[in-house]
Amino acid sequence: MDRTPSADRWMTVGEAARTLGMSRTTLLAAEEAGVLVPMRTPGGHRRYSTAELDRYVHRSGAEPLIASGPVPPDPARAPAPTTAGLVAAARAALRPVAQAMGADSAGLYLRDGTGLRFTAAFGVPRWLAERLAADPAPPPVVDAAQTGRPRFFDAAATAFPEPRSTGHGLTVALPHGDGALFVVRPVGRELLPGELRVVDAFRDLLASVVADQRRIAALEQRLAHIAIISAEIGTEIGTEIGTEIGSARPVRRSD
Repeated sequence: MDRTPSADRWMTVGEAARTLGMSRTTLLAAEEAGVLVPMRTPGGHRRYSTAELDRYVHRSGAEPLIASGPVPPDPARAPAPTTAGLVAAARAALRPVAQAMGADSAGLYLRDGTGLRFTAAFGVPRWLAERLAADPAPPPVVDAAQTGRPRFFDAAATAFPEPRSTGHGLTVALPHGDGALFVVRPVGRELLPGELRVVDAFRDLLASVVADQRRIAALEQRLAHIAIISAEIGTEIGTEIGTEIGSARPVRRSD
């Protein structure tokens, strides 16, 4: 089949896929990846211009592009916006951290597309959580996340978690610099170096919770995309079948 489309023609998904020698799914994946850009009819159906298909063929060397495309990054490692499920799971995991360490508060900062952001905490009132979420990460959190080393800090001197805070604080980095855990204990209960192993164990638990929640969010997003694509394919197929039936001429029987 000639893979070079004729001039000045708009094609449906099925026609464009046949012209390029690929499946509908691969064609729609190419569109989602941004290497094919269709126009939409008033009814919302895709139409591909011959010029757009020409550009795709030229860029891809006349070979299917998406099947051998780059592997998506691991959602557990990629910076991603926090979800309601992640926040709830992190808050639940922080409760035993604070209780086991005898801490006034324990919280988590995660890295997203803009930097380290407050995600969840236990022992922090809502008004303070909202303020922390709006403010940049404090120096103890940033230092621990950047260096990968634990950072002891004075809550009053750093005015963290809030300006009236007192006590002894510790921040430890999550694996791969994805964020940091902080714990603040009351005055007179300074954190000892030997307790770092306990905090590290909780840090690893939190990292697993975050990774699991990000995988779940990524999977839900992919399933939603698949559902949308499947519905659109069904609509396109129905439209094409209707068009073919409408254009078919009945065959007359000869007497």
